[in-house]
Amino acid sequence: MAAPAGRIRLVAILALGACLQALLLWMELRPRPRALWGDEIMYVDVASRWSRGEPATLELLWPPLYPRLLSVALRVDPHLVALRLAQAACLFAAALLWRDVARRLTGSTLAGDVAAALLLLDPQVAAFAQFLWPEALHLALFGGAVWMLVSRGSRPAWLVAAGVLLGTCLLAKSVVGPFVPVLLLPLLREAGWKRGLARAALVAGACAITVLPTMAANARRGTFSVASGARFNLWVGLNDTSQRNLVGEIVGDEYRRWQASASTFPEREAILERKIDAFVEERGALAVARAQLGRQYFRLFHHASFFTDQLPGGAIARLGLGYPDPPRAVASALRAYADVVWVVTLVGVGLGLAALPRERTGWLAVLLAVVAYNLAVLFLLHVKTRYRLPFLPVLDLLAGIGAAALAGEGRFGAWPQRLAGALVAGLLLYLAFA
Repeated sequence: MAAPAGRIRLVAILALGACLQALLLWMELRPRPRALWGDEIMYVDVASRWSRGEPATLELLWPPLYPRLLSVALRVDPHLVALRLAQAACLFAAALLWRDVARRLTGSTLAGDVAAALLLLDPQVAAFAQFLWPEALHLALFGGAVWMLVSRGSRPAWLVAAGVLLGTCLLAKSVVGPFVPVLLLPLLREAGWKRGLARAALVAGACAITVLPTMAANARRGTFSVASGARFNLWVGLNDTSQRNLVGEIVGDEYRRWQASASTFPEREAILERKIDAFVEERGALAVARAQLGRQYFRLFHHASFFTDQLPGGAIARLGLGYPDPPRAVASALRAYADVVWVVTLVGVGLGLAALPRERTGWLAVLLAVVAYNLAVLFLLHVKTRYRLPFLPVLDLLAGIGAAALAGEGRFGAWPQRLAGALVAGLLLYLAFA
């Protein structure tokens, strides 16, 4: 009975995901197209020029893959419906990939189904199939690479494919770059140092070959990297003042100052570095750390997402952008639904931590390290709620582990572990709603 029930559950999740995407696509285009926001405007501007064969420069703060894909899509479909359907397919693929990863790591189909459902049916994620940002593509690429490493890590061809996906992932969003070596550590543990190093070298080599042409092209402009936005985002992150993203925004002003500060990218970076050093020296490292701690994670985990902020009454909508005039009842229902899903996810994280098996080495430990890495990076860099999407699949996986334990397909740990899980859930809810 378990297998048919699992198939029915999966079909229901996919059907609900398709319904949600249909609703979001309708809202995106009717009664008139959603007003673009933030990086979307830049992506469309650059991509539109490229699609017409006109010169346009993408600043080295951003990786080049997404605007390139957008320029191709604009040539064949000015309304970008096909692109949005492709991005929806990316989210479905990511959900199925993480479902299988969760099932393999926990032995529970229910854990995988819950992880997939939370990823696919969470409107803050689902909306990025319709938004013109690379998040949906990034989730599919990173999920595919993780799935290949977890399930096919002993086969050379799959390791090369995983490396290509990781490289392509970096070309879409470069934030995961420094974490790639950590992602390969389980290969060493599973196969021994000699064979494991050979496997890791295959992945790293394929990844390097994928990104090197872009890095070489960027080197001629001033940085041997896929993109180099760390200093700019650090400067903005240090100067943010609000505990909520999109309130008291300074990014646009700082970006214009950065562009006007010098004529070349290396000169701008050098100026930024001096400003950052002077900022920390003037205020003191401890005071800076206290300020970041009192702000960054409130911004990151706030319940109002990029999706709900574009609904009527949201921070973006109040600027006259976002969804122009969705039915009030639909907008209110979606906002409430988004909050409920976020609460379920955060409570699920606490339950999952309380039910983690004692043996937390290997891939499970690496996936937890994905979250830790993102939290460490975002302690300093400029933070928006959008930046939680890259590690959201791991939070959903933890929620799946918690749900499986509640259903008897796993066990909760001793009381100290349960208490720790409850404290984490309480902290996350405080950050989200305080």
